[in-house]
Amino acid sequence: MLVERLLIIGGVTLAVLLVWGGIRYWQARTVRSLAQKTPFTGLVPVGKPAVVAFTTPGCRECHFRQSPALARLAGAINEQVTICTLQAADYPQLVTQLGILTAPATVVFDARGVVRHINLGFVDTPVLLQQVGLLTREDGIRQTTVAG
Repeated sequence: MLVERLLIIGGVTLAVLLVWGGIRYWQARTVRSLAQKTPFTGLVPVGKPAVVAFTTPGCRECHFRQSPALARLAGAINEQVTICTLQAADYPQLVTQLGILTAPATVVFDARGVVRHINLGFVDTPVLLQQVGLLTREDGIRQTTVAG
C-alpha cells in the first residue's frame, strides 16, 4: 500500500517535471524563432529596450500584481527602457506568434525590437530588472526565457 502511494507520487512528480520542461523548451524555441523578426514594429518605438505587458480586462493578477511591478520597474530605470501595456484581445495575431498562453504575460525586447524574453504569468520587478539589465550592459545580450 505504501509502495503504491510512493509510486503514484513519483509518477505525478515526473509528469509535472516533464510538462514544466516541455513548456520551458517550447518558450526557448519561440524566442529563438523570433531572433530575426521584430513583431512589435509600429507598436513600440525602437532605439532602446522595451517591456510590453499583455493583459485582459478581467485579469486580477495583471491589475494588482503585474501593473505595480511595472510601475516599480519604470521608477528604477529612469526612461532607459520603454514600458507599455497591451490588451491581448486587441492583438490576437501577435499573441499567437509569441506563444502567449496566459495573462499577465510580459515580453522584453532589445533596442532593435528583437524579442529576448517571454514571461508567461506574473513576473516581479527584480526579474524584469535582470532581463532588462542584460540588454543594457555593454558586454552583450544573453537570450533566456523565464516563466513567471
